[in-house]
Amino acid sequence: MNQLVILLSLFIVRTESLSFTINHTRDNIRGGNRLFLGTALVKEWTELLPLGIFHGITTSPILLERAGHKCTVSSLQSLAKTALDLPGCNEFLAQTWGVDSDEMYSIGKELAKIDRERIVVKVPVTYEGTKAASRLIDSGVRVCLTGCYSKNQAIVAAGLGAEYIVPYLEQMMDSGKDGVEECKQIQEILSGMGSKVRF
Repeated sequence: MNQLVILLSLFIVRTESLSFTINHTRDNIRGGNRLFLGTALVKEWTELLPLGIFHGITTSPILLERAGHKCTVSSLQSLAKTALDLPGCNEFLAQTWGVDSDEMYSIGKELAKIDRERIVVKVPVTYEGTKAASRLIDSGVRVCLTGCYSKNQAIVAAGLGAEYIVPYLEQMMDSGKDGVEECKQIQEILSGMGSKVRF
């Protein structure tokens, strides 16, 4: 439930300064925002996706562990197939891992292999992660930069051409930052750079 609150908080921040023109298509009614269901429990997917508010599912090694799934390429590919077969799941976000950029790149390519159009590979915004993300994007893999703790990392996302960046609002607040203000500044940076990065 905390993850849903955080996602909705980010949605409010993201839409504060935007106006929407409503027409008859579902995407335009929802605006340019995308909410993702952050869980690796299939039961929760089947219960919550029919609500129609989520664009897809996002997972992480921690969420996989909590749900009792192995953090392996084959396990994630199996989960991705299950998720993408569910009505309402448009995208599946899976996080790569590794000790260096070569390993993160290799695992990321494998994760995306089963559906390059609908699988987005999450890559941490670290030095090695940024190198891996750059290579993945050059290889035609869709990328989401995760673990964003600072507005400065928005510049990295825009520069790379990532599709998404995930600010860790709760962790920002826990560290004493004004996380909401930091997220507003991330949006200002991305807008100022003319970037299409979503968060």
